[in-house]
Amino acid sequence: MSVHAYIVNANEYQWLEDNPKVKVAVIADSLPLEYVDDAGIPQGYAVEVLNQLAFQTRLKLEYKIFASVSEAILALQQGKVDMLSNASNHRRLNPFVRYTQTTWSQPLALFQPLDKARFSDMQQFSGQAVAVVSGSSAHEALLTFYPSVELLLYPTLIEAIRSVAEQQAVALVAGSDEVAAHLRAMPQWRLQQAVELAPSLPHQFAIRDDWGPLVTLFNRSINSQEANFTEQSYHRWQAYAAPHKQASLFSYWWFLGVLLVAAITASITLLVRQQLSRASHKNLLLREQLDYWKNHDEVTGLPNRRQITRLITNWLDDAMPLSVLMFDFPRQNEVFENFGQRLGEVTKEAYAKRVQKSLKKHYPDAQLAYWYHHYFVVVVPQINKDKEVIEIAKQIVQSCRGWLRLEQLQLLTRCHVGYSAYHPRREALHSDTLLANTFTALNHAVKTGASICRYHPDLSQAGLVKLTLESKLRKAIGNNELELYFQPQYCLKTNTIVGAEVLLRWFTADGAISPDEFVPVAEETGLVLQLDKWVFQNAMRFMARYANQLPEGFKLSVNFSASTVSLGHAEKIAISYARQWQVNPQRICIEITESAMMEQPLEAKASIQRMRDAGFGIAIDDFGTGYSSMAYLKHLPVTILKIDRAFVVGLEDNLSDQHIVKAMVMIARSMKYQVLIEGIETQTQANLASVMGCEQAQGYFFARPQPEKDFVNHYLLKTRAKENLRLVVN
Repeated sequence: MSVHAYIVNANEYQWLEDNPKVKVAVIADSLPLEYVDDAGIPQGYAVEVLNQLAFQTRLKLEYKIFASVSEAILALQQGKVDMLSNASNHRRLNPFVRYTQTTWSQPLALFQPLDKARFSDMQQFSGQAVAVVSGSSAHEALLTFYPSVELLLYPTLIEAIRSVAEQQAVALVAGSDEVAAHLRAMPQWRLQQAVELAPSLPHQFAIRDDWGPLVTLFNRSINSQEANFTEQSYHRWQAYAAPHKQASLFSYWWFLGVLLVAAITASITLLVRQQLSRASHKNLLLREQLDYWKNHDEVTGLPNRRQITRLITNWLDDAMPLSVLMFDFPRQNEVFENFGQRLGEVTKEAYAKRVQKSLKKHYPDAQLAYWYHHYFVVVVPQINKDKEVIEIAKQIVQSCRGWLRLEQLQLLTRCHVGYSAYHPRREALHSDTLLANTFTALNHAVKTGASICRYHPDLSQAGLVKLTLESKLRKAIGNNELELYFQPQYCLKTNTIVGAEVLLRWFTADGAISPDEFVPVAEETGLVLQLDKWVFQNAMRFMARYANQLPEGFKLSVNFSASTVSLGHAEKIAISYARQWQVNPQRICIEITESAMMEQPLEAKASIQRMRDAGFGIAIDDFGTGYSSMAYLKHLPVTILKIDRAFVVGLEDNLSDQHIVKAMVMIARSMKYQVLIEGIETQTQANLASVMGCEQAQGYFFARPQPEKDFVNHYLLKTRAKENLRLVVN
């Protein structure tokens, strides 16, 4: 293999002189990336690439073998090894390592027994036992994206696969290529890949955090290699599987076959020919049946994603005008979760038949297909005019709307429709592009509540902006590129600081990105849980660092998103991180919006009560702008009620706002809550708030949100009252 030359600078050369040997952790059985052969020598794709990089950089490698991922991670955290030969972004690793560039990625997939009904969505595993390797990237992906799945943790992949084969777990989640290697070696483990999950598993090297020069050298070395080196190397190891058991098994059956062949006599030749003829006919039928199910959904019998994509491609190649419509069955998840898989599949089939019947009656050339999850596609050749396509969409909406009655289930159904049209004389499109445009239109219809939405390019642009922002935000969380700001909270009677609210800010090379932009994206994409974890952990780090300098009675207020609270994650995050950083919970106030409490009221109430029992203060944020009832609020263990800034803007001149604030203060006092008013910007507003009975306040009049360094210098190192604050207190 040839490589491009690159220059080692003086600092890197000195580093190589000071660190000639690197201790590398290798997992004993993790094909195709790494494994240890019978002679005890590390092998595999990751090892091959690493050896090549070491040769180029003149490093000496010392391999340390570990039985499991968790053991290798622990060894790196304890300084027993310097790097891992195979690693993905991992919360246990991120504080201790830097990552090189990705050299290859393999899909993260779900595997299940061949003799079981095939699953198509991870939501179907809510509350069910799924096997996963402890400490692996698959383990972290399930914790992050599918918290409702019950995990069975195993130290090695072989043990995890065996648990599914022996029906201790219903399925397995791991890297698809790793599992495939073991299944080739162990054909008695009759498992199949059911579905690929969104997160892929990138191969990269994880190097101890203080060895930045080695990361730089490896990245340059990776870039200098021939383009097809990693691809060829990976495919070679991907096809490899230890064949020892297979070989011995094959040899035995081969020998037995020879004996049987030797025993065949001429008297049964005719019978053998007849049997072969029957077998050939049976195989032909099986091949036809297999081909049918490869191209059709097994529940509805409709053409599947593969088949409809092929049909669209053929029509596009023939330059045929056509329209593509996509609609959903939004209540499918409810049926699966509440009534089980059997009735869920029966319901999906009945829903599809209803639409199929309507389409065949009015548009006989229309082709209905099952897309995936709860989405269906309709392709209509020779029709691409907007008016005609809208009529088809209306027909779909009409046929989907109404009651669906099956067994004990009576379900009121509805749908949304997105569509796009192909005009051969105007444009040249690929089938994937046409389907992606249609899906974008459907998503927009769902978000806006519209029954029908036509695709236009602006929708893709908005989706691209969202995807770009999501990618940047995910990277920012992993690389600690976010920043905490602190806004002081004052006591209106003593004019002294009593606490601060933590606010999240994001600054990039292109400028600041407002929370109003990135927080909704985090909520839509599931990143909000990671965002809440990052904020709370860094808030606890701040409290631990300045514990001895905080004023007496100082409390730090931290916000949690509605989904984090309603799903029960808030209490786990708060309790675990406070314990980890040895922060007294009584110095922390958890701020929760009214919408968070009402999204899942019973679960939210139980979670809030557990946080209160642990010692945390609880504040109702933005009070007065939500829709919670007093009957519900009076049963919550709340300590502080925060009056929203919306009632402060006109406080000086608007009697209605003054009456509303007075009423909220009276409600809070009757429930024995403290009252904090937000958005104070003038002396008059501060005076009025004090006269009305508000005990605490925050706003630009007192101080704007400040970065940690400024807040510490101004309020902790030399605590002082607000000098220009002259309150009128009755």
